[in-house]
Amino acid sequence: MKFLLTPFLLLFMVLPIKAQSIENHTFELSDTAFSSGLKGWKSNKLFTVAPDEIIRHGGHLSIRLKSIPGQQFGAFSQLVALPKATGLRKYRISGWLRRDSVEGFAGIWINVFEGKNSLFFDNMYKRQLNGTADWQEVSTECFVDEVATDIQIGGLLAGSGQVWFDDFSLTEMPLDAGNLPDSLKQYLHDAVDIMQKNALHRDLVNWPKEREVILLMASGAKSYADCYPVIRHLLGKLGDHHSFLMEAEQSARWSNPNPEAYQQMPLTTGSLLEGNIAYLNMPSVSSGDEKTNTFFADKLHDLIDSLDQFRPKGWILDLRNNSGGNCWPMLAGIGPVLGEGKCGYFMELGGKTSGAWFYKKGKSGIGKKRITKVSRKPYQLFQKNAPVAVLTGKNTASSGEVVTVAFRGRPNTRSFGAPTAGLSTGNQNFRLKDGAQLFLTTTVYADRTRETYGAKIKPDVELPEGTAGAADPVIQAAKDWLNSLK
Repeated sequence: MKFLLTPFLLLFMVLPIKAQSIENHTFELSDTAFSSGLKGWKSNKLFTVAPDEIIRHGGHLSIRLKSIPGQQFGAFSQLVALPKATGLRKYRISGWLRRDSVEGFAGIWINVFEGKNSLFFDNMYKRQLNGTADWQEVSTECFVDEVATDIQIGGLLAGSGQVWFDDFSLTEMPLDAGNLPDSLKQYLHDAVDIMQKNALHRDLVNWPKEREVILLMASGAKSYADCYPVIRHLLGKLGDHHSFLMEAEQSARWSNPNPEAYQQMPLTTGSLLEGNIAYLNMPSVSSGDEKTNTFFADKLHDLIDSLDQFRPKGWILDLRNNSGGNCWPMLAGIGPVLGEGKCGYFMELGGKTSGAWFYKKGKSGIGKKRITKVSRKPYQLFQKNAPVAVLTGKNTASSGEVVTVAFRGRPNTRSFGAPTAGLSTGNQNFRLKDGAQLFLTTTVYADRTRETYGAKIKPDVELPEGTAGAADPVIQAAKDWLNSLK
């Protein structure tokens, strides 16, 4: 079961109360004026939340969250006002938890604010604190800039079960840039050098200041992995919402996956609608392995080949659930429908291009570089420049947007649905010393006419989100357009 915590975050941003420090941090003061039943703490009331005088870590009371059937999560919190500061600060938030038959996870959650703007959020989801366990101290740490005004602190439970919380604390931790090995200092400087030289939004960052900040943030680090949160912090400063760090272990799996993994990868599915319209639903491709990417492209050629035998009058390409990954097997696979030649560009600052995307005879790539190639005989449609309806939505992102842009300016092509996710920017990967990779936003997409994007891509015909299927209004609009063509 997946637990949807984004609605939880949005709901809770309107609940907190302000305080100069954690009020009633030991949960000893009951007060029915507060929705949790404890002074200073408010609850979203989606789960049962109440003081407990039987099970507690210390003192006379704790706070208990108990699930309610049909609800996904429950939580409580308060907002703590941070003192004004002139530089970076580090805080440690800790508390004691006791769990009973927790299906999803429990944890302390924090949200750092500048006014009403959220700067940092953590809910201990990755720690998977579930099942049954006696009292255990847990903690999380966060860095806050001088602009931070408040930190929201609370407890949550996702899924069934119950959990008790007690004895919270908020402590400002010392920062000491000298407490960092030279090897890790160099590792961080190397990462900053890459960002400062190549990032699309590099001019938005005060690099001398940020170099000082990240050394402070990394104080006490003992390994390359300890530096990952610091690098992610700096990537966030770029403001492109697309750059990311792939950790060393994940990077190894990306480049060298299980040799048989390609057999389980999601593939494009298709069908014939109304006997004369070919429908393709293309998923993401999350692999940097050549064998895997060739397999994806081959299977898409096979599918196009089989559907084209019915001589469809047009094609529908559904990208609404394509959240990105690797664009080159997508372009190589869809090539017979896309058509041969240049189909887009990565544009750098100042309008310089790093090369044109292309599809040609089963191969996709950029400039003169071939990246993915089908292993079978490349397929060609019976109908050259066949009409194509491209479907997009809020989940069409990154490389899914590459394919969207590739069809822009193509003859006999029209797009339907909702605007894309807004990640129509190009990421270039840079390998760090330990094998981790920076996927850094360095360009924006441009179509074959050199019109640039870089944000959400609006379809030609904007429609409400639909669900793939025969009754889908977006598919119906695409079919109506195709059927209107002579």
